[in-house]
Amino acid sequence: MVASVYIKDGNIHFYNEKSSFSNIGGIAYELGKPLLNFVCYEPDMFLDAFSAIAEAFDSEHAHVAAKQPEFIAALKESMSELQQHEQYVYLYGQTLLDFIYAFIESPKQAIVALERQIPNAEAKLSWALNFEWPKSNSTYVDVAYFLDKEKRLFRAVKDAIAVLHDHLCKFQKFIIHDLEILLHYRKEIKVPDGRSIDYIDILDEYHMHKFGGHYYYLERSFRTFYGRTATQEVQQLYEINGVEDLFRFEFIKMIEHDIYIKKCKNCERFFIPMRRVDAEYCNRIFADTERRCNEIGAMLRYEKKVAENPVWDVYKKAYRRLNSRTRNKKMTQEDFLAWSDEAGRKRDECLAGNLGFDEFEAWLEQGRVRKSRSKTATTQAKV
Repeated sequence: MVASVYIKDGNIHFYNEKSSFSNIGGIAYELGKPLLNFVCYEPDMFLDAFSAIAEAFDSEHAHVAAKQPEFIAALKESMSELQQHEQYVYLYGQTLLDFIYAFIESPKQAIVALERQIPNAEAKLSWALNFEWPKSNSTYVDVAYFLDKEKRLFRAVKDAIAVLHDHLCKFQKFIIHDLEILLHYRKEIKVPDGRSIDYIDILDEYHMHKFGGHYYYLERSFRTFYGRTATQEVQQLYEINGVEDLFRFEFIKMIEHDIYIKKCKNCERFFIPMRRVDAEYCNRIFADTERRCNEIGAMLRYEKKVAENPVWDVYKKAYRRLNSRTRNKKMTQEDFLAWSDEAGRKRDECLAGNLGFDEFEAWLEQGRVRKSRSKTATTQAKV
């Protein structure tokens, strides 16, 4: 068991086991937030972060140095930082470090254990299945300074990272797909007043018919037990053995607690509306703008709509032109508002195909005042 979890006050309370590579014993997360952060996580960041960890094993003495207290303390510090910000990625890190220290003891057993968690791991690491570290014939002397000239541990770490990265990418796609299916069913199924819908059962039926053979959420039940928390309360705890367990637990609890999920219309990432259920944009920083989607999303969406449709383009130009005339006192506010209402109706008719584009554009051009060219300019042009 990697961790134990329970839900209280809308939060996931996560407790590491003694074998954890983290200095954090227990920590609470807002229900749904870790999961949605994970599906937005860039896989390249995983490679960058864990490749840096791999470099620490780029040594002929890595299998010995890794057991030093200072080395382990440094790893735990890095893992603690990761756990505070990316809980799912932290569990991948825990799996990696479990593999590394198992590999130092027995490469074959480490690979077999990783295969149980991550399918196809054995194929990637098959080169090490028959390798064993040299052992002393003496019962009193250990081969502590054997030189790993081929840096097998370093190679194994890099291969394990590649396996975990591949699993992360596929698992993200699986979660995103299930979130999309959940949103679809929530939109399509009409819930009778006073009744609730068992979406987990519906999702599992979907999995059965789509992929065949098994349910994903209900077939593997969680092992639960009662234990004392940091506040000495007795809670029913759920056993977590890896990233898939955490996902199933959090996703099921999100549905049970009616956590509503939406997709941002700007960045297209999932989010949980905090203040308004009808919110269309998340509060994440968008790209390199240093501004949040809920600050600039509507503007960017409008600009994209204008750029992609000539109807919006000519309407926008005419609107700006007449609005400028209003500000310069060349058109009354009442006339502009009347024009704006009529222009909006004709724009919608044109978008619906009930008014020709040329006819709409000609109507927008009515009453346009064009600046006449001066005599001087005309003379210069003729010269």
